[in-house]
Amino acid sequence: MTMSDGDRCEVLVVGAGPTGLMAALLLRRQGIDVRIVDRNAQPSRESRAFAVSARTLELFASLGLADALLQRGVINSSIGFHVSGEWIGGLDFDQASAPDTPYRFILMLPQAETEAVLLDALDEGWLAVEREVEVTGLSADADGVRVKAQDATGVATTLHARYVIGADGAHSIIRHALDLRFEGAPYPQNFLLGDVAVDWPLGHDRFRVFVHADRIGLYFPLDGGSMSRVMTTDLRADPDEHAAPDLSLAELQDAFQEASCLPVTLSQPQWLTRFRSHHRVVDRYRVGPVFVAGDAAHIHSPAGGQGMNTGLQDAANLAWKLVSVLRGGAPDALLDSYGAERLPVAQDVLRFTNRIFSAAAGQVGWRAWLRDALAPMLVGPASALDVVQDRAFRKFAQIDIAYFPNPAVAECAKGPSPRPGERAPNAQLTRHRDLFDLLSGYRFHVLALSHRHLSPTEAGALADALARLSGERVATHLLARLTVGAHGSVERLERADLFERYGLTAEDAQALLLVRPDGVVAWRSDSIDLPGCTTFLRRLGVAPH
Repeated sequence: MTMSDGDRCEVLVVGAGPTGLMAALLLRRQGIDVRIVDRNAQPSRESRAFAVSARTLELFASLGLADALLQRGVINSSIGFHVSGEWIGGLDFDQASAPDTPYRFILMLPQAETEAVLLDALDEGWLAVEREVEVTGLSADADGVRVKAQDATGVATTLHARYVIGADGAHSIIRHALDLRFEGAPYPQNFLLGDVAVDWPLGHDRFRVFVHADRIGLYFPLDGGSMSRVMTTDLRADPDEHAAPDLSLAELQDAFQEASCLPVTLSQPQWLTRFRSHHRVVDRYRVGPVFVAGDAAHIHSPAGGQGMNTGLQDAANLAWKLVSVLRGGAPDALLDSYGAERLPVAQDVLRFTNRIFSAAAGQVGWRAWLRDALAPMLVGPASALDVVQDRAFRKFAQIDIAYFPNPAVAECAKGPSPRPGERAPNAQLTRHRDLFDLLSGYRFHVLALSHRHLSPTEAGALADALARLSGERVATHLLARLTVGAHGSVERLERADLFERYGLTAEDAQALLLVRPDGVVAWRSDSIDLPGCTTFLRRLGVAPH
């Protein structure tokens, strides 16, 4: 695709990693004039991100893309912990109580494969990444943003956009141009990483963590016995990763064998690298019409597999708000809610991954000896507790993230969950249908719930009233049981899961909820308050009929 000076669009996405691709896809599907540029000539085949969380799978499912991810990845439902070669316990997500998500596992999938799924979806939407386009600077004007860029031949151009999303990674040009603080530091340890075939006494079906003295080793299943990812600490005296020689297979094998205390043979290397992790986060997510997202806004240790998932949720949070301002006339203040919601999440992820890193990889000398001595006495008993399994899964899955009241989340007195700001949970409706089947398409959903049985006449009248709220960006759903028969506008409920999950415990309970495109409850009433819902929809730039 050829750039021309003065090219205009509504949203320019800078960076074609997972966050940028997701943002561009969501905007494209909402009819926004979006462009996405990237400095690289080709998609990267080398990536450190490896885990797709349940919350991210829910997002992909709403876009009709979850199966494409699942066909490429490894369903991993457990994490084994080993000290000096001995298994001491672990997490078993099959045992976790999480009936509110269909994805009770971590999908092990290299970032490059996640990007490939998004690229295919963009291609179906007739949007291509404009490659070998390097952004060199930007400035705001009365109409939005003027972005200076150059192509592979050095030819300079200026692009115009109403809004710019900087999703251009840890060394973000957009972040530097905005002069945002990126506070944090590198971790003291360097790491060795390889995508290799692993021959050892253990299986190839689960994520494993090994600690032994100053070493930590990580094993990630990717393709059975033919390809796995291994990672371990680099104990060289010189911490400068750039001054180090290229990593050899023999060095990685020796280091991983020392960490695991097992006989290990590595072969068929696809990628070998040294790297150093940082923990940093910006002070703001927005400066005027320019936003940062993903690694441009926050970078973490690889512990917990949180980074890419957090970036994808950044994109899902921002895209619908831009659509509401550009198409629905929502106030500019709605865009401020992006940073208000996502910055605390990034800060919490940073604290969480730091704790994991410090407990495992951050110990050396006598502290590492003490960790190895105490871990069998702590991890084993703890992993036998249901509450530990439940909380660990929900934290890794990112399904309990919630937002405080803001322009995109209504004020709400204490009441049943899910409250405004919380994720809308899944629930089984019939043998073959669940709530997430309805909450699809990256749009707003109005859910009218009635535990009280409705007569066919009542159901028809309520369905007609709900239909007046529906539109291109809003779908409405009436979920209830009838006094007799069935009604074409009512979702049949064969089970009580929905009432339990949404806090309708009384037999006459009813509720009306507005669920945002990113799966978060925006507004709730514990009655069928259609005028109140209509008012809040207008506040979000979604005008009902």
